[in-house]
Amino acid sequence: MRYFLCVCLLVFGVGSLAFSQDCRLSIRGRIMDENSVDALDGANVVLLETEQNVQTDSKGRFLLSNLCAGKVTLAITHIGCETSLFSFQLNGDTTLRVKLNHKEEHLNEVEVMQHRKESHVTQHVEQLEGAELRKLKGLTLGETLSKLPGVTTLNTGATISKPVIHGLHSNRVLILNNGVRQESQQWGTEHAPEIDPFIAKRITVVKGANSLRYGSDAIGGVILIDPAALPTTPGIGGEFNTAVYSNNAEVNLSGILEGNHAKLAPLSWRVQGTFRRGGNSRTPNYWLKNTGVQEGNFSVAGGWKKSNYGVEIFYSFFKTKIGILSAAHFHNLTDLQQAIESKVPRELSGFTYNINRPYQDILHQLAKAKVYFNTGKAGDMSIVLAFQHNQRTEYDKHKPLGDNDNRPGFQFAIQTISADVNWEHKPVKGFSGVVGFNGMTQTNNYNYGYFIPGFWNFAGGVFAVERWNYRKIELEAGVRLDYRWLQAFLPSSRGGAKPKSQWLVPSGSLGLDYHITENLKWNINLASAWRAPQVVELYADGVHHGSASFERGDADLKQEMSFDLSTSFQADFSWLSASVGFYQYFIQDFIYAKPTLTSQLTIRGAYPAFDYTQDDVSLTGGDVNLTIKPYRGIELTNRISLLRAWNRTADEWLIMMPPQRFEHGLRYTFRDFKQVKGLYLGASAQIVLQQKLAPQNQDYLPPPPGYWLLNFEAGATFAIRQQPVHLNVAVANALNTAYRDYLNRFRYFADERGINVSLKVSVPFFISSKPHSLN
Repeated sequence: MRYFLCVCLLVFGVGSLAFSQDCRLSIRGRIMDENSVDALDGANVVLLETEQNVQTDSKGRFLLSNLCAGKVTLAITHIGCETSLFSFQLNGDTTLRVKLNHKEEHLNEVEVMQHRKESHVTQHVEQLEGAELRKLKGLTLGETLSKLPGVTTLNTGATISKPVIHGLHSNRVLILNNGVRQESQQWGTEHAPEIDPFIAKRITVVKGANSLRYGSDAIGGVILIDPAALPTTPGIGGEFNTAVYSNNAEVNLSGILEGNHAKLAPLSWRVQGTFRRGGNSRTPNYWLKNTGVQEGNFSVAGGWKKSNYGVEIFYSFFKTKIGILSAAHFHNLTDLQQAIESKVPRELSGFTYNINRPYQDILHQLAKAKVYFNTGKAGDMSIVLAFQHNQRTEYDKHKPLGDNDNRPGFQFAIQTISADVNWEHKPVKGFSGVVGFNGMTQTNNYNYGYFIPGFWNFAGGVFAVERWNYRKIELEAGVRLDYRWLQAFLPSSRGGAKPKSQWLVPSGSLGLDYHITENLKWNINLASAWRAPQVVELYADGVHHGSASFERGDADLKQEMSFDLSTSFQADFSWLSASVGFYQYFIQDFIYAKPTLTSQLTIRGAYPAFDYTQDDVSLTGGDVNLTIKPYRGIELTNRISLLRAWNRTADEWLIMMPPQRFEHGLRYTFRDFKQVKGLYLGASAQIVLQQKLAPQNQDYLPPPPGYWLLNFEAGATFAIRQQPVHLNVAVANALNTAYRDYLNRFRYFADERGINVSLKVSVPFFISSKPHSLN
């Protein structure tokens, strides 16, 4: 009764006050680090006039509601920073963008924005940044992206993974590394992207056909790996990261050092490096022989930024040595068949960091130069030139007879020169847009054994995208025309021919965003895309050591054509964040590797055999990402990924498509202490159903049973003498469950990893070159 009376008094009191002034206003906003553009989660925002207190979420967002008109003062604090004050006149619902110079501990800029969320594309977009990305550091790019709904991984053993979006992977998913299209040996299902995830400050996944801006092949989507912007504040700073894992005793060390000087303000620079080493992985019942990894990467960047123009340069070096499961290679057909039928690998070992044959040795280098300038009232122009060199060396299990030099099975080197020119015109009566050109020339040569021929590849495309904004509606339309030319150089042992192929294909898209309210948005997108067959699909003929398979191409394969319809609904409230998306692909002449069900015996051993073929297919599915906050500190998360892939030509299910996946989690975030902020505990259950939507009797083994995994995590940010330290502890597969995943090529021979405990520490730091100040 006492509680009821208090509520009644409060309601009547607020009601009577509303007659004299408007007390239904709100202030919402987003707080970001001015230097890194990271969202600052766990920042405290206090309205001093009423002592109303809120904390930003993982995306840096906050909401203060039921406010009265008049002058208001916000006090903003974040761990390691002193309180920053900002006052303004509140006359209506207001949206703020706050840029906090986190490193120098003062409020640098507050911008009053329009009362509308920004939107960049009319497609379903997922992002990882800030605290959510930080706690995933140390994982591979594929493993990191698999935390998003609709994104899974195609694995080869315990050490190699690549992202799969809506069942599509490899050349159907484009990856832009620091604004440059990643070009490497993407022709294999086990060729993971040669990118250091520690360099990323933001990872964006655009789902669905998106070929207009980035070129052909983006049938499944685009992944954008963006580092932080170069610093513009004088001083030297950086970040140190370490991640260790118990399962394979893996250690990751990574550091960034960057700076800017007051006397030469336009000049900024950054250096970054990563070291990674892991030994054999362990399943719940045995060690996986020869599954270690060694990796060393570094990058340097520099920029000269003026008000009307700027120049950026970037260079990265990526080198890794990856062990391939020894139990996937065999001398004869009898051993291969027995291994497929066995529940335990034919070769076992203990733990070691040593990597022996078979293994991969990979080197990737990227050099980039970007120039951008303001063309006045016309708009903005950017030009990006890039060079990439990728060398992949694969060693089979046994040295050739009489070989004393540890020669590899084969070696490929691919060189790519690319150019991108974009001009974005200024908004005119609600219209804004961009026109551009992409060009690329590429050569690939091989040494030692034969798997695919050397080739020369040329591609070029022009595009135009226009966007129209009117009140709550945003409409986007675009067209593109691509030309691709390919010449292969077959060795004399394969006839010595030099076949040529060329394609000239248009594509287009039409999309609509409808902002129902500030918190509700709906979009729909219709797009076409295409992909030329790759050299491996056309001319492969031999043993692919990395995936332990024998593959044969088909020179008569035609281009893939995709027609994609997708729609999504997004809700964003203080207590609810929801994203629900549906998609439908119709792909003509879809190319895939089909098991022949007869093993191939070679002088290198016996291997499962696969032939490249193509059929018309349809992919129908949906993604759900739901976060509910029923009470302060409590978060309930649900992620669902559903897919039905149908082979329309064969009138049956399509092979090697992701099964249905569910993830349910619970997290509790404690109130902040004086020196500890953002302390949380969480648990989640990942449920993967058996893939029953697969064709019968068309694989060496039927899909494995479904499984569920229990995971735990905890984290916090500590202030040690004003120095923030981010700490995260996680336990994956806490019940040490034995299982096999349908999308792992080595599921024929071994189980997946068992329990894996990880510890991750991130320490940002800043050394100011000028006296401390507070606005």
